[in-house]
Amino acid sequence: MEDIVAPQLRDLIDEIEVAWLMSRYGPSRRLHMSVAMNETEFAYWWQKLVQQRNRRGEVVLAIQRADGNVLLHTKSFYPAGLYRLPTGGVFPWEKVLFGARREAKEETGFDIRIVRVAGIITYHFHNGGRHMPFVSYVLLARADDMQPAVADTEEHISDFRFIPPSQLRHIAQTLRQLNGPLAGWGAFRAPSHDLVADALDECGGEVKR
Repeated sequence: MEDIVAPQLRDLIDEIEVAWLMSRYGPSRRLHMSVAMNETEFAYWWQKLVQQRNRRGEVVLAIQRADGNVLLHTKSFYPAGLYRLPTGGVFPWEKVLFGARREAKEETGFDIRIVRVAGIITYHFHNGGRHMPFVSYVLLARADDMQPAVADTEEHISDFRFIPPSQLRHIAQTLRQLNGPLAGWGAFRAPSHDLVADALDECGGEVKR
């Protein structure tokens, strides 16, 4: 792992693309987080981002249906009762919005309509003396009157749940309170839920663009 050099954050983010996203779907917040990960979690992202070079970040999808509720999912290996917003990788050669639509189709079966960028989170993942950058694009989307269904079985998604936007901060708090091997993962996943809650609070709980 030490023989391969991690990319810099500037290698992952196309600022021209970000400027366009902000002009079309923003403006929105940009956060930076430092996350300590255990060996297993760090090695997983190192393989994706550095060894395989098949990621330049991810999308976090807050998909609302017509009643305003937001889609969460859980996976077969998560702790019982733990649900979160769906996420998916953005390939180095694809635009963020294309990646968002592709991942939504694969993970939920939805043909989504992007309505807003809730925020962009840049990360500093570290484990001991090793470190790497990462970036999450947190997007609000609509998929009215549709029922989720998994197209990509390799994702191990085992269930879906729709919740009112008011419960998103509770989800964030639950993720932050994870301990042991899941502590770093929970710290990584929590902030996007707060960003979505903030964005929906600003527009009265629903974006209709």
